[in-house]
Amino acid sequence: MLKASKGEIEEVREYFEWQAPDLEVTFMQKVYSESVINTRHDVWDIHTNKDRWWVITGGTNLYSQEQFPNMDLALTFHIGLILRIPRTERQQVDDLRVLPFGSVFEKMEESNTALAQAQNLSDYQAVGVRCREALLELVGIAQDAAMWTEAPPQRANYRAWTEIICNSLLPGESNKERRGVLKSALESAWTFSNWLTHSKSATWVDAETAQSLIQHAVGMATSLIVRELRGVPNECPSCSSPHLEPEQGENTEAPGVLWERPRCADCGWAGRPVPILELEDGRTIITREGEETDECSIMTVPLRTIVKPGNPMIEPLKDTEVGAPEHVVYFAYGSNMSTARLRERMPSCEAIGTATLPGHALRFHKRSVDKSGKCNAFSTGDGDSVIGVLFSFDPVERAELDKAEGVGNGYEHATVTVINSEGRRRKVLTYLATPDYIDDSLKPYSWYKEFVLAGGVEHGLPLEYIAEYIQSVEAIEDPDSTRDLKQRATLRDSK
Repeated sequence: MLKASKGEIEEVREYFEWQAPDLEVTFMQKVYSESVINTRHDVWDIHTNKDRWWVITGGTNLYSQEQFPNMDLALTFHIGLILRIPRTERQQVDDLRVLPFGSVFEKMEESNTALAQAQNLSDYQAVGVRCREALLELVGIAQDAAMWTEAPPQRANYRAWTEIICNSLLPGESNKERRGVLKSALESAWTFSNWLTHSKSATWVDAETAQSLIQHAVGMATSLIVRELRGVPNECPSCSSPHLEPEQGENTEAPGVLWERPRCADCGWAGRPVPILELEDGRTIITREGEETDECSIMTVPLRTIVKPGNPMIEPLKDTEVGAPEHVVYFAYGSNMSTARLRERMPSCEAIGTATLPGHALRFHKRSVDKSGKCNAFSTGDGDSVIGVLFSFDPVERAELDKAEGVGNGYEHATVTVINSEGRRRKVLTYLATPDYIDDSLKPYSWYKEFVLAGGVEHGLPLEYIAEYIQSVEAIEDPDSTRDLKQRATLRDSK
């Protein structure tokens, strides 16, 4: 099992519960991670109350382990799916950000395709040729895009041009390290691609290395050159924010031309617009031939796995020990918000934050065995919300909580989706009153109301919420003095 941050776990859980609302996650772990074309794909093994799934990030998607029993097969299929997703308007806008270097990226696509199809020495050498062509295209377009020097060297003199461009982009002693990194990346990509083109001992791994080197070098160089051409400063000159975003638009005095300028996302500062595209003959940076469709298909028979030359055969993932089941997360909104009261029922419980249940309103109208009104998150379906506390507890204690809540006698457990304090959605356990136990004429006992109030204050619920939905509720005294004294003693001990 790989380490995963709390944020990663919550993000994957939120995605899975959104995609499979009828399933309950019982265990989850990150089992593998791989980067492909600068995109990281993490593989998660998800166990539910019914079956098992893979969740793979980097264009997150989920796959049934019944259809994909082999993790490598699922990952291979996922990566292929992501690479073949039809282009969207957003992708076309992103293409504008690499203008005028579109042909460079087309040549990189060609080298990537050649790499995927490479099987022997001549194929590996051909990858080197295409990598070399991409680098020459880079310096060629850079020469046409700006005046770098008054004494230009020969157009195909790659090393001379990279020296000039790097010195112009990153001048001075303060940029020495930055300039060195860029020069080193461009030189390494060029030297290795040339070696690969003529090597008699090249392997598939060498071809993959060349492809990775040009991706790194071209990515760095085009980013810096485009920023230079479009006048993008390192930070906002008005507020010093680094959050500068491209803004495109047309000028009525120069129709048919797309302009772009940098704009600060924090203060709104806008830079000088520059023309970036003739709209009439503009074209997308990467094109694909053949029919495009938004339809998706799910495999019923697994495909053969795609392996690199020399890779060992892939074995199906074997069942492994998964450890203890995950703790149950419970949403308390009434007297159980008081940690001391809840801990009497579930010693393992730990508060993990507050949360909001949309579309519900707090009511004290659930008829209790003691004839008073207890809390209920009553479904209204409108803009109401119930704010409560999330607790984590050992699942072996769930039966005790069911018993204490009176499941089957006025309360039923339910799985609801709440929004935690970080804005993430999560499916959790809670208890809701059944319709036949709802009586709006009931009032809570004063000690019960004080438990609800104490829990809200303990966990920092908004004062406005406490005042409107808890403090304002009329309470009555418990006629059973023994019970009243016992509950108040517990309440005092919790303070």
